[in-house]
Amino acid sequence: MKSVSKQMSSGWAEAYELYRKKGDELAYPSETLVRLFKGDYVTGQKLDYEGKSVLDVGFGGGNNTLFLASLGMQVSGIEIHQEICESASKEFARIGLEVDLRVGSNQEIPFENENFDFLVSWNVLHYEGTELGVQAGIKEYARVLKPGGRLFLSTTGPQHKFLKNGQTLGNHLYQIGREDDFRKGQVHFFFDNTNYIEFYFSSCFRELQFGRIEDSLFREKLDWWLVTGVKA
Repeated sequence: MKSVSKQMSSGWAEAYELYRKKGDELAYPSETLVRLFKGDYVTGQKLDYEGKSVLDVGFGGGNNTLFLASLGMQVSGIEIHQEICESASKEFARIGLEVDLRVGSNQEIPFENENFDFLVSWNVLHYEGTELGVQAGIKEYARVLKPGGRLFLSTTGPQHKFLKNGQTLGNHLYQIGREDDFRKGQVHFFFDNTNYIEFYFSSCFRELQFGRIEDSLFREKLDWWLVTGVKA
């Protein structure tokens, strides 16, 4: 895949395997994602999921994938390494859940046009280290959504702990500098405010809504932008 380096792909595969062995893998879905899907924060009324299709971009250990399946949806997912897909498939098979998992990336989603009612991209888009990569990823998200399909996205905010010891490289570009993180040296794309988010997403999505989650967990701060919109 042109948008993902072999080093990053292998790094994530090794990280998920280590998390699994240590028992540190994410076992529960994102509380924010649950709220968005189960509450009335988005449209003022609950959305209909039964029998619909959803793509989980960057499903990782599958914690959000299981939640999406519990809503009665047909779930598919992509990850950047085959080992991640195989590991998650084994876990899903163990509980009798059938999920279509494939190797893919933001810029290269191995599914046909207009295939999904929903697409979830949870803390994934910022790994595109260039503006062109982000634009291509957003365009690819829209491509695989059906007309009127809805995007749910979370991406790193400007106050996130990842920026600790990081280096600013240019507009929206930051090189990770944390010594305790295997992503050190990677370049991430962070949106600085909602004006920029609207600028990038409005080319492919309408009815955009933005939110933000900031958690101060003692010595660390977590910061995420939230985005939802309907395919234009």
